[in-house]
Amino acid sequence: MTFSYYNPNDRYRQRAARRITFLLGSGFFFAIILGFGFWLGGMRAQQNMYILQEEKRIISEERDRVQAEMTKMRAESQTAKVRLEQLRANYDELLGGGAMKDLVSLLRQQIDAGVDMKRLQSVLLSARPPQNCSAPQTKRFVVDTPVYNGPGSRVVLPGDVVIVTASGASAQNAQGRKEAWFDPGQPVEISFKIKDGNTETKKGILPIYHTVVYGDKEYRFTVTAGDKSFVQLTHDNCDYP
Repeated sequence: MTFSYYNPNDRYRQRAARRITFLLGSGFFFAIILGFGFWLGGMRAQQNMYILQEEKRIISEERDRVQAEMTKMRAESQTAKVRLEQLRANYDELLGGGAMKDLVSLLRQQIDAGVDMKRLQSVLLSARPPQNCSAPQTKRFVVDTPVYNGPGSRVVLPGDVVIVTASGASAQNAQGRKEAWFDPGQPVEISFKIKDGNTETKKGILPIYHTVVYGDKEYRFTVTAGDKSFVQLTHDNCDYP
C-alpha cells in the first residue's frame, strides 16, 4: 500500500499566488492602457496647440495685411483729396469769375440737352471780335399803337436788307383815356423783316438789342426810347463770320 502526502496549505498558497499574479497582470494591463491614454492625450494636446499657434500666426499676418491696406488706402485718399483741391484751385483760376463760369455752365447745359459737339465747336470757332464794321447810324421812327391813325413808320436799311417796324401799348392821360403815342414803360414789339422773306421779332421793355445775319454781314440793332411817339434805332454792320 502506497501513502501520498497532501498538504492543504499548498493549495491555499497556490490559490493566493494565482490571485496575486492575476492582480499584478491586470494592474500592469490597466497601467499600459492608462499610459497609452496619457500619451495619446498628450499628442492630441500638442497637436491642438500647434493648430492654435498656426491659426494665431495666420490671423496675425492677416491683421497686419489689413492694417497695411488700410494705411495705404488712407494715404491714397489723402493724396486724392489734395489733388482734388489742386484741381479745384486750377479750375477756379482758369475760369476766373462770372462770365467765364456762366459760359462753361451754358456749354454744359447745351451738351446735356443733346447738342452735337461739332456744332458747338463750329459756333465757337465762328465767334470772333467784329471786323470791318460800318459806322453806327441812328434814325428815329414812330411806334404804332392801337389808336394811332397816322402813316406807318419804319426804318429801311440800304438795299432793303432789313426793314424795322415797332408797335406798342398806348399811353393813358390823366383821365385814363388812351393816347395816340406809345407808353415806353410797357413792352414794345420790334419786327425785323429780312430780305430773304423771314421776319424776326423781339418784345420787351426798352432798350431792346437784336442781331440779324444776312449773307456775309451781321447787322446789329439797338432800340431805345426817343421823343414822344418815337423810338431811336442805332444800327451798324460787320463782316460775318
